[in-house]
Amino acid sequence: MSFRSAAALAVAALILPLSATVAHAAAPSNDTAAGATVISALPTTIDQDTTQATTDAVDAALNVNCGAPATGASVWFTYTDADGSGFLADVSGSNYSAGVFVTEGNPADGNLVACGPGQAGVRGEPGTTYYIAAFNDSSTAGGNLSITFGVLPPAPTAALTVNPKGVAYKDGTARISGTYSCTNADGYGSDIEGMLTQTVGRLKINGSFFVNPLECDGATHNWDAFVFSDNGLFSGGKAANFSVAFACGLVECTVAEASGKVQLSRNGK
Repeated sequence: MSFRSAAALAVAALILPLSATVAHAAAPSNDTAAGATVISALPTTIDQDTTQATTDAVDAALNVNCGAPATGASVWFTYTDADGSGFLADVSGSNYSAGVFVTEGNPADGNLVACGPGQAGVRGEPGTTYYIAAFNDSSTAGGNLSITFGVLPPAPTAALTVNPKGVAYKDGTARISGTYSCTNADGYGSDIEGMLTQTVGRLKINGSFFVNPLECDGATHNWDAFVFSDNGLFSGGKAANFSVAFACGLVECTVAEASGKVQLSRNGK
């Protein structure tokens, strides 16, 4: 055997034992929905290293209806909502930009019911099983995920009235008013909107209005709105009104309706 061959064998003998000890870190056990971590009680916070987590076709399919910039390093959780009170999944405490998918039942079935950056929540029927994915919505490869499963706040409430008397002005606009109240809602995400219809001769006058924001503090507040006609001029006389108040909370909205006749006084008199 030559010196060169002997030297090569000696180097190989040194390298092989070292290379045999090298191993790639495994993906986490909840890398797919099949291994989803079970959440049994609320509130629960889980911290997890997701640097080895992957993404797949299920994530991509769900994101078609969500529109996140990316769905990297996804990990899965599952929760059965026994009484229908709902839950909120919050990943804002992670050290990277993260988003959340929520599906009703198997994620492969594509039944996405909520998603969002930072947090997502849902309230549904008692006994429903949900799957929740926390994913990296930026270009980094995961990191320290901190996900909290918490209780949802109470559902929003709303009430609405419309005064039976309004005003028709010389310029053809009308003004109507009423009261509203709402709770557990974001005032800037809540509003009052409606339609006013009046028959003048052979013409049916239609107009709409919009009131925002609302003060959703539980107290009763006054509201008023100018109604601008789409096809003519409002005048004194009877008109038909249909109004709706939307009060929107963290994950849901509620609606209060009010309709009826409004007597418009002519020229504000």
